[in-house]
Amino acid sequence: MVDKESRRKPTQERSKKRVDAILNAAKSLIAEKGSAQLKIHEIAERAGVTPASIYQYFPSKNAITLALAQNTFDSNFSSLSESLPSMTTKEDSCKVLQGIIEEYYQAYLNDPAMMDIWVSVSADKSMDSLDLEDSRRHAALICDCIKHFYDQKFWGEISRISFLLSHMSGSVVRMAISVGEDEGRTLVNSFKKLINPASIDSMLFSEVDG
Repeated sequence: MVDKESRRKPTQERSKKRVDAILNAAKSLIAEKGSAQLKIHEIAERAGVTPASIYQYFPSKNAITLALAQNTFDSNFSSLSESLPSMTTKEDSCKVLQGIIEEYYQAYLNDPAMMDIWVSVSADKSMDSLDLEDSRRHAALICDCIKHFYDQKFWGEISRISFLLSHMSGSVVRMAISVGEDEGRTLVNSFKKLINPASIDSMLFSEVDG
């Protein structure tokens, strides 16, 4: 379990709105100046709160950027959980997964703060744990939705493949952003092509044959 610097989570609606204002203010400042220039008093001024109220929920600037990264994970998971369970074929399920990867890539392209946030927290061990936790919950959802297309003897391997694809998706998108739009577009397209029923079947059946 990630400590996340003992961040206090709001329970009342008023507190939730205050936390949202703090995070939105921080993200807008990161987009303008970069995370290295992020200052608590500037976040407070833009959010319309006091610095003391920020520290009630976030013990440090790093806790704020970690929370922003978690919000990105949550948004992507929400999109997947809304669409994937309704799929009735392997083909449609793979198309949904390809679409989610494309949405994730477009989100990074359209939001200059997202890559900065990732870079700023990537050296934090808490980020490694958050990333793995997010990959595991995505993998569990993917596995639960596609395993019924296969005999039960394959379910363990489907779980492992789902975990691998989930974790690779985030890495591929961030790599695509870092190399520039033309090459990045090619990398994302190539990765999406790997997510298809034939590829999954090949990995499953070669594992059994081996």
